[in-house]
Amino acid sequence: MLARVITISLRVPEWVDDEEVERIVREIEERLESSVPASALRKMLGIREEDLVDRLEPIDWRSLEEERLRRLYRT
Repeated sequence: MLARVITISLRVPEWVDDEEVERIVREIEERLESSVPASALRKMLGIREEDLVDRLEPIDWRSLEEERLRRLYRT
């Protein structure tokens, strides 16, 4: 995934250890990398606005599970 690089400056109290600051910054990086806005995901996948469905019908998961089991035992 493409990312942009930004530079930030932080004022950190002297009593805070450098390793603690680095740990916090890495945690922020991980959080940012693990979340993708829906609009960005749609763009990456090539899903257009007109492809979206306003209302989804409920899915009978039991029938899906039964179909999965039928397919497994067919082979």
